[in-house]
Amino acid sequence: MTLTQNEKKTLNGKQVLITGAAGFIGSHLTKRLLIEGAKVHTLLLKDADIFRIKDIFSNLNVKYIDIRDYESIRKYIREIKPQLIFHLAALRDVSRELRLIDEMIDTNVKGTVNLLKAIIEEKIPIEYFINTGSCEEYGNGITPFSETNKEIPVSPYSASKVASTYICNMLFRTYNIPIVTIRPFLTYGPSQDPDMFIPSLIIHCLKNKNFNMTDGYQTREFNYIDDIISAYIIAAKSSKIAGEIFNIGNGVEYSVKEVACKIVRKMNTGIKLNFGSIPTRPGEAEHFYCDNQKARLMLGWTPSVNLEDGLQKTIEWYRCFYRF
Repeated sequence: MTLTQNEKKTLNGKQVLITGAAGFIGSHLTKRLLIEGAKVHTLLLKDADIFRIKDIFSNLNVKYIDIRDYESIRKYIREIKPQLIFHLAALRDVSRELRLIDEMIDTNVKGTVNLLKAIIEEKIPIEYFINTGSCEEYGNGITPFSETNKEIPVSPYSASKVASTYICNMLFRTYNIPIVTIRPFLTYGPSQDPDMFIPSLIIHCLKNKNFNMTDGYQTREFNYIDDIISAYIIAAKSSKIAGEIFNIGNGVEYSVKEVACKIVRKMNTGIKLNFGSIPTRPGEAEHFYCDNQKARLMLGWTPSVNLEDGLQKTIEWYRCFYRF
């Protein structure tokens, strides 16, 4: 990808705070920030599983704070005075269960508010607060999803993300806080949770176990993790994007069935894909992919890893990590 003017800026030596560093996307972003030369601070829960960042843990400034604890958040923000904040910590569960509403509000909405209130009340002159939204905010709307689409939340999780995005927009307008929201679309790659579709199928192949799934005719876009991380870094180096929301995804549709068959072929396994053995989730969108023109034009971001290469890299990682 050709370097744009935005990418010529540097994160070297910047005081950076990242939440959700132990998560899938967060861990990859944390490693990239260290490569960029940033001084990385991170908030973790005391019982967080750090397997994804174990190899870089000694290079991080770690504080065990729950983002729901406002006073602790405020004290820590005052102490480190971050120049950039990447907010990825969230409770993620896309089921439609009513019991999730309170948890989603407490963690995803109030957690985001706590960080932003601390910035405002401590008068921290941050360059950007990069909020992580979700493609789930679009629900089962009309594709391709554009940033101008009306959000249609279909779960407590997606509703909490819409609420957080709107609060970020309000605080940008009211307090002029330089907030940018990144909406990553479906992402895969090394170290993703094994219950997600791609890693789960790869693990079934490694175990030589048949795989139950839906009929697979629904279409999705699949983004390799490195492309998503690239967007975060470019946004952090960009000028004049405060208040903006960006879809980050390649916008290329594949049926879930097609991707499943690709994985099985690549792994040269004889497992059976049991299409239709799992019912389609209520309200699940038939098509789910983005319009990424805004990110291409304003950020100069373009995806660079195609599905064939991304799947191969992911398979190789799981072959090394899981020994059956």
